[in-house]
Amino acid sequence: MNQNLQNVWKERLNLCAEDAKLYTEGAKLYTESAKLREEGDKLREEGDKLYAKGAKLRVKGAKLYVEGDKLCVEGIRLRAKGAKLRAKGDKLYAEGDALRAEGEALRAEGDKLWAEALLKEYGNILIEWKNWHQDSGSYECHLENGEVYVP
Repeated sequence: MNQNLQNVWKERLNLCAEDAKLYTEGAKLYTESAKLREEGDKLREEGDKLYAKGAKLRVKGAKLYVEGDKLCVEGIRLRAKGAKLRAKGDKLYAEGDALRAEGEALRAEGDKLWAEALLKEYGNILIEWKNWHQDSGSYECHLENGEVYVP
């Protein structure tokens, strides 16, 4: 046998042995890889489920957000309507105050005319206001001389 061929053959056998070692090591890595890929697939599947659940919640949230916006707009509309009614009420209240003031001025004018008439008729006479009459909105006037004027 040729020594050169023998040397090459040994080298080849060494390389084949190294190949077998590396192949075995590679097979171990393949096995480990398969386990990791399987675990990764499970995690991806769980992630897909969570993503789908999140997407559903986002849709639901978007619907709720829109519903919330509708309610806010309705609230703003009602507040504006309420503000208009309050302004109208304030206006009516002011008109009522003006009418009351006018009424009080008329009552004062009536009281002045009554006092002047009493002074002209009896001079300085004591008067007393008693017994409120709801229907006329006035008291009875009792004079010192015993006369009573009922509204």
